[in-house]
Amino acid sequence: MTVVGLDARLGALGVALGQLDDVRVELEDLEWSQYRATRAVLVFRDVHVNPPATVVASPMEFEVVIPAEGVPQLQRWKWLPLHVFLVDDALHVRVHRWLPPKVFPIPELPRGIKLTSLQTRTNSAGDSEFVLGGAAPVVRERLSVAQLVDLLSRLASSQSSSRSDTTSGISIWGT
Repeated sequence: MTVVGLDARLGALGVALGQLDDVRVELEDLEWSQYRATRAVLVFRDVHVNPPATVVASPMEFEVVIPAEGVPQLQRWKWLPLHVFLVDDALHVRVHRWLPPKVFPIPELPRGIKLTSLQTRTNSAGDSEFVLGGAAPVVRERLSVAQLVDLLSRLASSQSSSRSDTTSGISIWGT
């Protein structure tokens, strides 16, 4: 997994109070279970730190791009035009409108994350890919004090090196 972008809104008062507002993270080359994603964008809203050293975001939204060849269960139909749609907690794949769909249960996602959308598209190379969208109402991550200090110091040092004192946020690319 590679972090290719980080956007955060930081202010001196907010950092002092443990308030980071919204944080957007862009990732490439992710692996989860048997799946591989080429890109993911996560947006953490209303990020703040609660005692003792717990980072809370409410809500968290994401979009993940998975190449069709990265889904092993679909390989036997890769030469057919697939119609893929999300129904509750299952992926329905239909190869023809008159045939019943093949149903693949979606594994339970951690921390209350739910899939909310699924799109199929063709990328610039002509390959099929799936774009999954989802959200979690609240994400809580307990950090050690050292991890929390490291996170805040990285954000603060990135802020001071990437902006003037009149700018209200940071944008870090290529980190």
